[in-house]
Amino acid sequence: MLRTTLIAVLLACACHEGESPVNVAGTYTISLAVQQNQCGILNGAVGDTSSGVQIVVTQSGSDVTAQVQNLAAALGLGLATGTDTFTGKVTGNSLDLWIYGTTSGSSGTCAYTRNVHLQAKLSGDELVGTVTYTFATNQTADCGTKDTCQDIQAFNGTRPPSV
Repeated sequence: MLRTTLIAVLLACACHEGESPVNVAGTYTISLAVQQNQCGILNGAVGDTSSGVQIVVTQSGSDVTAQVQNLAAALGLGLATGTDTFTGKVTGNSLDLWIYGTTSGSSGTCAYTRNVHLQAKLSGDELVGTVTYTFATNQTADCGTKDTCQDIQAFNGTRPPSV
């Protein structure tokens, strides 16, 4: 009995592992809310919201890019990280996208860039997830909390209905 159960579990896991990605492409209008602001990258207080931000998501198989379209949001992200475009993968209905910052900064002997991680799930035409901002540092004593802090925004948004 145990052996049959184990085989069934392994087969179920194998089926999900090769799960085809859903179509996540489209133009989404999203709203964001600051959930945590430990780093000060967001320059906003917990509870601050933004709405009407457009993101264009393109997809080729499981490869995905998401470009922020609003001028102010794209400019802020670009100044902080060096780009306004996330890249990553979609597995099933889950997106895992990153910006690995190229814009460098320093504080004393601490040298850093900013990284941004977008994780989301698509249900129908609604995208729900989080955006997490962190520092990548050279880990000197002057970096202080930059090595461990996180700024987090929760978001949700929709694209026009799929046909």
